[in-house]
Amino acid sequence: MNRFTIRYGKTVVYFGFEVVKNLENIVQRNSKVFIVTSKSAAKISGALKDVEEILQKLGISYEIFSDVKPNPYYFIIEQAVESIRKYNPNYVIAIGGGSVIDTAKIASALALCGGNIKDYVFGGKQVCGSIPLIAINLTHGTGSEVNRYAVVTLDEPRTKFGIASEHFYPIASFEDPRYTLTLPSNQVLYTAIDAFYHSYESATGRDTSPFVLMLAEEAAKLIAKWLPIAVKDLSNLEARYWLMYASMLAGMAIDSSRAHIIHAIENVLSGINTDLPHGAGLAMLGPSAAIYIHNSVPELSYRILKYLYPSIRPVKDDAEKACKAVDVFQKLVGFNESLSTYGFNEKDSDMVANTVINVLKYSLRLAPFDISAEIIKSIFLRAL
Repeated sequence: MNRFTIRYGKTVVYFGFEVVKNLENIVQRNSKVFIVTSKSAAKISGALKDVEEILQKLGISYEIFSDVKPNPYYFIIEQAVESIRKYNPNYVIAIGGGSVIDTAKIASALALCGGNIKDYVFGGKQVCGSIPLIAINLTHGTGSEVNRYAVVTLDEPRTKFGIASEHFYPIASFEDPRYTLTLPSNQVLYTAIDAFYHSYESATGRDTSPFVLMLAEEAAKLIAKWLPIAVKDLSNLEARYWLMYASMLAGMAIDSSRAHIIHAIENVLSGINTDLPHGAGLAMLGPSAAIYIHNSVPELSYRILKYLYPSIRPVKDDAEKACKAVDVFQKLVGFNESLSTYGFNEKDSDMVANTVINVLKYSLRLAPFDISAEIIKSIFLRAL
């Protein structure tokens, strides 16, 4: 389990145990740093303490914004924007998972470029730049620490929107598996499942490529091997190391070939109910969505699902078996939830389908088949 450094996009990734020490070589003395976190994860993991010690050693002043919540609403991110503008830092450091890193990406850009979030989602305003962002990742699921995407929850329509910009790449990211050891057991499962669906959807989208398939296939293989070990032994650092590496690869895969149908539906659901964990929503929708995906691109679907279910074949006739492959694996690692637990019912199917089709068209066009309201409703209803 070596430490290593790689360069991807505009990001230098430091991977391995205690790599946060390299932060000293990035931030400059006498600079100001704005730290974005959630209420407790940065503290509990020990990452915030490690960062503060480095900043204090270098005599760097800093301010902490700790109001980020899962599936963050636009107004929380805009609060961070205002705080950044007032503090006027040289760097923004995100310490957390996807919600924290996405918040920091958008906030560090808007603090420089002006406007509000809806200007960028609906008004055609383009991101002009960003205060230099550093990401310290605390999960093995998001991939946000290595890609150009950020997601925000809006109220009208009530859903999560993705924003993409080359300015969202962090200048540096730190991936230390030790910081994932304090993840709650359900988040160990949810975040790794998120990374799996990044792999599956990027590999099967209309704009996939041999490069994406290489990344996605390796990520899926590692998740299939190490997630069962991690959920049985939460202290297993080797499992966390390889799950974090798999998540990073999957994040790179969706950077080149975005997610599509499963993420599109889930973004609507966790936009409606922000208490729905993103990975849990994906896991509920994934098995039934796999039927349509495998039926459309069986060779590509097979490249990923064979690690979960070796008997699956790269043929359309195994579309139902694709559903079984995902479902069996998810149950193996302890996932047994349904959307009804989060307040959804059959009456919501029309509203969900209409929102996906009318609002999240940019995701649907990348799916490997033509998507109708009936298909979305079918996937949703099977997840109840």
